[in-house]
Order: sequence, then C-alpha cells, then structure tokens
Amino acid sequence: MRWALLLSVALFVKVASFAFAHQGKKPATVTGEVVCLTCYLTHEAKGEKHAQCAANCARKELPMGILTTDGKLLVALEDHESAGAYQQLKKFAGQKVTVTGTLHTRHGMTGIAVQKVSVGGAKQSSGKVSAAKYVCPMGCIPSQDKPGNCPKCGMKLVVQK
Repeated sequence: MRWALLLSVALFVKVASFAFAHQGKKPATVTGEVVCLTCYLTHEAKGEKHAQCAANCARKELPMGILTTDGKLLVALEDHESAGAYQQLKKFAGQKVTVTGTLHTRHGMTGIAVQKVSVGGAKQSSGKVSAAKYVCPMGCIPSQDKPGNCPKCGMKLVVQK
C-alpha cells in the first residue's frame, strides 16, 4: 500500500513539474532552412544541392533542425499539443521556413517545439498543407511534394496548375 502511495505521489510530482516547466514559455519565431541534423552535423550538407537528400532523410524519420539565417542550429522538436506542425515541417526539408514555437535549452543544446510553420508567407499549422505539387511534364509519375527531376524520364518537375 505504501508503494502505491509513494508511486502515485512521485508520478504526480513528475507530471506537475512537467506542466509547470511548460507554463509561461513565450512563443519564439525563427527563420531558416530545414536541415537533416545527421547530414548537417556530419558533413555540413545544406542548401539547394542537398534538398532532395534532406527530404529523403525526413521520410526516413531522421532528426531535423532549423539552420537559422544567423547561423544557429536548433533541433526541431515535436510539440505534444500540436504534433501535426512538426510533421508539416518535415515536408519542407531543404527549404527556407519560418517556425513559431517554444524554445527549450538543456546542457547547451537548444530546440524549438514546432507549433506553426510558414513558407513564403503562408502559415501551416497542425492541419492541412497548401504547398505546391510538382508533376512530370510527360506524366510519368504521380504529383510530388518537392521539386526535382522525374525518376523515370529525367525531365524537370513543374508546378502543377
């Protein structure tokens, strides 16, 4: 009986401290490129040349980050209350975005719990995406989320109208 009481009290304290730690955090907004942390940290891969690889890494569920315009690297974190926003962020791997969320720092590492994502001025939150779709001019493949070349014929994908 004592174990159950102690366990209940310990669990309550843990949950309460977690909730308290998240109270009062003001949203921050940062702008930068969505990068694959593995590729960026191992060989500083970034930019347009690395966009397709970053998209592949995001699909593999590798950790993502935001390389801000002033050169800081933030770990992209899934916010428990708006998990969909982090999933939206991964769709913009290799692209410049503006992210709103709460900043968290532990032992010298800083991350942003993603709550909203905007690309080109259009906000994307935990819901639906209105991003452009790309198609092969020859109709070889279904529409894609990212620009690039058709894997079948090699032609450059164009924005679907």
